[in-house]
Amino acid sequence: MRREVVQVKPKGSNDGQSAVNVDREQWLHMYEQMFKIRAFEEQVNELYQGAKMPGLAHLYTGEEAIAVGVCEALNREDYITSTHRGHGHCLAKGASVDRMFCELLGKEAGYCRGKGGSMHIADQDTGNLGANAIVGGSSAIATGAAFASKRLGNGRVAVCFFGEGALGQGLVYESMNMAQLWKLPVVYVCENNLYNEYTHYSETIAGSMKARAEAFGIMDVEVDGQNLL
Repeated sequence: MRREVVQVKPKGSNDGQSAVNVDREQWLHMYEQMFKIRAFEEQVNELYQGAKMPGLAHLYTGEEAIAVGVCEALNREDYITSTHRGHGHCLAKGASVDRMFCELLGKEAGYCRGKGGSMHIADQDTGNLGANAIVGGSSAIATGAAFASKRLGNGRVAVCFFGEGALGQGLVYESMNMAQLWKLPVVYVCENNLYNEYTHYSETIAGSMKARAEAFGIMDVEVDGQNLL
């Protein structure tokens, strides 16, 4: 069967970005992944609002393209670390919907036997080293995984997801400093949620977010989190 390739050219073609070739089947797969995350979160919200789910639930609704876009570029063996808002990351990396729901509902069949809940899901089989309820807390874990990968020479990379609120945590900068010093295979993905609880990020973050990475000599790219490509 003939496979169709779709060429997508980013907006503002003079910005140095080249056109992206996407296999039609891959395109559909990415759409299905985003749809799955959205449907999952809507069901989680329904369960939470109905007091049928223990603990808290921080939804990833509206940010699906970030997790899918990043995780589609990874191999199954590559690592990710997540946040308290991590359902989308887990699913995009290949987690089972059934086992995710079991975990959120405190069931034995969940990824952490129902003891981790919404904010502490880990799945070693898909390279998910775990979500972390501590803001910025997973940055050192991802950096450590990247250090291990470099020492072992296994070619794996680590991706650390975190929100803009983590830019107020010293551990993030310590991790970035170490990663740059030792040239570790780690990618730090800052998802700008715009608000920390009820406070707009402009009231808590001085200067440019990108400048933080630039200060360490780390290559940085700012993208539209609503644009998958």
